[in-house]
Amino acid sequence: MGKHLLTAAISFAAVLLIAATASAQSTANITIETTHTVRTVDARTFGLNTAVWDSKLNSSQTMSLLGDAQTRALRFPGGSTSDTYHWQTNRSDGNNFTWASNVDAFANIAVPLNAQVFITTNYGSGTVQEAADWVRYTNITKNYGFKYWEIGNENYGNWENDTHSLKWDPFTYAKAAEACIAAMKAVDPTIKIGVVVVTGEDSFTNNHLHPATNPRTGLVHNGWTPVLLATLKADGVIPDFIIYHRYDQAPGQESDAGLLQASRTWKNDAADLRQQLNDYLGAQAAGVEIDVTENNSVYSNTGKQTTSLVNGLFMADSIGNILQTEFNSLMWWDLRNGPDFSNNNSPSLYGWRQYGDYGVVSDQGGPYPTYYVHKLLSHFARGGEQVVSATSDNALLAAYAVQDSGGVRLLMINKDPSATNNANITVNGFTPGSAATVFWYGIPQDKAAKTGSGSPDATQTSISNAGASFTYQFPPYSVTVISLTQGAAPQGPMIVSADFAPPKFLTINGSGFGSSPRVLVNGTDVSDTIRSAGDGLIKIKAKAKALGLVTGSNTVQVISGGMTSNTFNLIL
Repeated sequence: MGKHLLTAAISFAAVLLIAATASAQSTANITIETTHTVRTVDARTFGLNTAVWDSKLNSSQTMSLLGDAQTRALRFPGGSTSDTYHWQTNRSDGNNFTWASNVDAFANIAVPLNAQVFITTNYGSGTVQEAADWVRYTNITKNYGFKYWEIGNENYGNWENDTHSLKWDPFTYAKAAEACIAAMKAVDPTIKIGVVVVTGEDSFTNNHLHPATNPRTGLVHNGWTPVLLATLKADGVIPDFIIYHRYDQAPGQESDAGLLQASRTWKNDAADLRQQLNDYLGAQAAGVEIDVTENNSVYSNTGKQTTSLVNGLFMADSIGNILQTEFNSLMWWDLRNGPDFSNNNSPSLYGWRQYGDYGVVSDQGGPYPTYYVHKLLSHFARGGEQVVSATSDNALLAAYAVQDSGGVRLLMINKDPSATNNANITVNGFTPGSAATVFWYGIPQDKAAKTGSGSPDATQTSISNAGASFTYQFPPYSVTVISLTQGAAPQGPMIVSADFAPPKFLTINGSGFGSSPRVLVNGTDVSDTIRSAGDGLIKIKAKAKALGLVTGSNTVQVISGGMTSNTFNLIL
């Protein structure tokens, strides 16, 4: 679990300006460009962390919760605990007890769900052999097929257990990672192994023993990531992925408005990390992917915001923004954690639960808003679909979109706590049918969880006004998914018969002519001679010569609504 703030901050004054400007708008304009593909959705974007302390992990309740949400990515054994945890004994350093769950209990959930799995090994007090044996047990002995393996957890930070002689040192970590990569891949060459990084070339400068020179800029840096990557590069070891964690607020400084604008900076983090990869690994950087294996709102001491509707909106917005970047996973922290009653429960924060909890599900009771949003997102996007461009001119109404062979789905997040947002939605490059399915979650459902009256889960409804351009009202503090399907192809004009009665009457029969058609005879527009026109009948009064008709074969076409009919062959 994270204990630090890793984000490009938006100043509180800027947040207030954004909120004031957007709140004044009663209408938002949303544009979806389905021909502009951003990226392919990775199924690991909708993941959850799990932990050894979760006594309900290996249960039918958990299977049902994760199955209903179509969760297809899981991480184990749980944040900072990873750097004290020994999987063979199922104990942590200093513990005289075994944990409530273990790797087999985790597998009993992950394997039936066909989830992609991240396992975090113990860098803090573990050994290379212990890590290699874990791969052998899960993938050879048990054939679980766990693919993604992390070397430690946030090992740049002094909150992490580290028994090495030089603690929290990127050079020491790099050397250990190299040994682990060799030993673990000797057991199973198909696995992918990642190393821990941070944004900023000077972040977590824990010592100056192994300075790294940026080949592009020529500048010397002692930060965690430059030293780590430069050491790996020099030794000819390239990781399969890098691991990034992000918590957007500090305890005691939570702001609902600030949190709901914070996710806009994910693109900055992606650019920062990619630049560092390119700078320090050179051409080999192209094969290294970037994964987020922890994300939540506050980095420690959870208060009421973590169990509120606001944190659910934040989750949706984080995922929406992640999908605009090259990050290939977002593993939310976490499935079950536990309540904390002693932190920031200020009345300035939205929500009725007077306690904090990182979990999406209470270890004592039912789901929090973050779970219901996690579940709702299964109606928005799944792995393999295409993210397409979506823009909003209102900072309090975020818009995201994906497309597959079945249609286009919109994810809309109203970040305004009190105002309904009226949106004009335009979909370009795709013609939706008038009927659309809507899933939404917001204040009424959260109140139902408090009162026990009504359903606390997302509501499914439908609309009949969808199309290439339509309007929708988004309730305050809500997450909405609109599923658009392909409408019937527009029917153009069709000529069934045409007849010329001398001396001057041309009659055209068919369909789809509309009220203002144009008529072409032998390629010449003769629309000014139309006497009357209806959807299925056009009458023209003019002599054959004026119409350009000749003895023998003549062509007749009707143009209506920008569409041209079939060519009818009229014989005189």
